[in-house]
Amino acid sequence: MPRPSVLVVDPEVARRRSLSRGLTGFGYEVVPAVDAKEGKLFLAELAPDVVVAPVGLLDSAGALDSAGAGDGAARRALLLLGHSEEEGLDLPEKVFFLVVDGLRSEDLVFRVHLLLLGREVGIEPDTSLESLVGDLSLVPMLELLRGLQRGAVTGRLVHAKGEIRLDAGEVVSAAAGRARGIKAFCRLGLLDAGPVRVMVAPLSADGRPAASGGGGEREITEDLTSLIIRALEDRVHEAPEARVLARIEIGPALFAATFTPQQKELLAAVPACRTVGRLLDALPAPDGEILRDLLSLAERGIVVLEEPEAPVRVVTDSTSDLSADLARAHGIEVVPLLVFFGEQAFHDGIDLRPREFYDRLEAGPHHPRTNPPLKGDFLKVYRQVAGPHDVVSIHLSEKLSQTLVHARAAAAEVLPELARRRAEGERPVKLELVDSQNVSLGLGLLALFAARMARRKLEPEAIARRLAEMRPRLHVLFVVDTLDYLARGGRIGKARALVGNLLGIKPILGVADGEVVAVDRVRGGRAAHPRLIELWRERVDSRKPVVAGIAHAKAPVWADRLRLLIEESFQVSELLITEMGPVVGTHAGPGTVGAVLFQPTADELPLIAPLGSDGADGADSARDAPMRVARA
Repeated sequence: MPRPSVLVVDPEVARRRSLSRGLTGFGYEVVPAVDAKEGKLFLAELAPDVVVAPVGLLDSAGALDSAGAGDGAARRALLLLGHSEEEGLDLPEKVFFLVVDGLRSEDLVFRVHLLLLGREVGIEPDTSLESLVGDLSLVPMLELLRGLQRGAVTGRLVHAKGEIRLDAGEVVSAAAGRARGIKAFCRLGLLDAGPVRVMVAPLSADGRPAASGGGGEREITEDLTSLIIRALEDRVHEAPEARVLARIEIGPALFAATFTPQQKELLAAVPACRTVGRLLDALPAPDGEILRDLLSLAERGIVVLEEPEAPVRVVTDSTSDLSADLARAHGIEVVPLLVFFGEQAFHDGIDLRPREFYDRLEAGPHHPRTNPPLKGDFLKVYRQVAGPHDVVSIHLSEKLSQTLVHARAAAAEVLPELARRRAEGERPVKLELVDSQNVSLGLGLLALFAARMARRKLEPEAIARRLAEMRPRLHVLFVVDTLDYLARGGRIGKARALVGNLLGIKPILGVADGEVVAVDRVRGGRAAHPRLIELWRERVDSRKPVVAGIAHAKAPVWADRLRLLIEESFQVSELLITEMGPVVGTHAGPGTVGAVLFQPTADELPLIAPLGSDGADGADSARDAPMRVARA
């Protein structure tokens, strides 16, 4: 892959020279131009990937950005340099803006380098050009690490579940919960969802990166290729979840068996650890080796693996936008909706992941359509999870989909069958159906809360009643990046979409009484997120704790910006960030970012608080914790 090139259009000689020299030192092709006329000529001939210019040349730079560029204009990044934040307020959100007053020349080089590096790696800089922000559902971890190696990056890669430290593109250490070194790398290397941040080491006065990515001793000496092979070999398909309980079966098989030293170590740890997740954290071997030994011992009847006691199981659908990892950790069964591109059908989240969905959506020619799960899909799930368990099944608003209708029909058919499974004298199976009157993480938070209440032994009726009480206090708002997809789906006219896009109109949509409604509109995407905060302040007490969830459609940078504003404005006790699925994505399109804020009452807080690694009350473990934002 060729390295990106940059056109620097700047009348200031010292700044133009420092940028040219600094970026050339990183191996980039730099084309300096003294004014917009010269820059326009170079642009037409060379088609650079990035254009840097003072905001004072905005009109000329804007003309430059579209001149003679063909397909490259849509992919080109424009960075404008200014003297105050006010100069950047009215700029389109796709234009990068940087205040250079008081900024050292090496810091300016660092920020432009970050923009170029992001284009190489496949993720973007945050809005302040201080770090790279992405989502592993769009760029998987191992692919991202390969890109950082090509860019010889020194710094830290940070995810909610841990971090990897890099020096000149090579991995030097890793941490994931209590795991360190290669064990931690194998755990992190297989991640394929969740926000990720790359904290690139700043430049010193001589223009060189720091000698190490965050300091500390080097723990890993293997090259990246060897580490990737290790991670792939460490994967165990059909592995038990971290919440699964493990116990030793005392009997003839135990006393007659012979064990390897590693199996003996595992057996010695089982009584104290109790759960698979705690075993993985407690033992030094890579997770895959431990899991293979554990499954082998289970097959021999020496170890018994059991689901944690949870009389109530939670079922939801894929419009909840819960990550697969988070749903599994809470024992939530997710029934996929169907997504059609032409005549080709996909199951949301199973054979159609967000990256592929948005690639298909943008490429066309077919605009997708979505269908609810069939009654038979619900029958299969209810038969699987019910019987020993009661069920709370919570779904997308009935005003938006027939999903709940099909779930209700399945419940009516399966309940008599489930009743016959129970022993005589036992009470019948309870199956509570709940209309979330919501979508995306508005539904997702309710499903998550239901699962946590189930672990705390609430009865199905009590959970359903609590959810009904919480439902009106879920405040969902989202901003659509372009009106094109609303027009393609028939939600608005094509002429209205064209005029709105030309004027830079960004609609703010919300959920009210189970329907998606227009709430407000702003001109220019930079004004949209502050307006969301104003709207939430009208609905939520900023002095009391809130639980927040952010969902984005191929827009991790804007999700990160919204996260910063929410955390600055509210007392956030828990925050989830996830990729928006096909149902909302089909109609809203890439670039859409939304969030839900929920303010629990004092008696609700302990019922919906995160669970410990053993499925009971307590602090989050690294493996079972909800998807939290990756922090610096």
